[in-house]
Amino acid sequence: MKFKITEKPRYWWPVVVRMPDPDNAGTFSEQKLKLLFEPQDREEALKAAEVHAKLKTPREQAEHEHQQLLAVVKNWDDVEDQDKNPIPFSAEVFLQALKQSWFRTAVYSAYADSLSGVEARVGN
Repeated sequence: MKFKITEKPRYWWPVVVRMPDPDNAGTFSEQKLKLLFEPQDREEALKAAEVHAKLKTPREQAEHEHQQLLAVVKNWDDVEDQDKNPIPFSAEVFLQALKQSWFRTAVYSAYADSLSGVEARVGN
């Protein structure tokens, strides 16, 4: 495949959320979804890093980081509620999900892997 230059590349990437299993003490279960990423270009990333470096409190830094994720995550798939109804992507719902440490960790990890050329993990 030839290399294609696009102004705003977008791609789907799998995310595996490992969270405590509510039915089996001391174990984890995996839940999977896909995110549509539109990564920042180098200039945008540098500006964001400069802003982050000037923030004084952990709360300010966390809020900035969440906004940065929201800037690169454009959609999701395979997300549903407890009754198995699909949940459409929105900024509000995504930011709510980021409050869960295991979701936040999985999203950061998937995004970093996608940028560094690490193949998506398949299977176990």
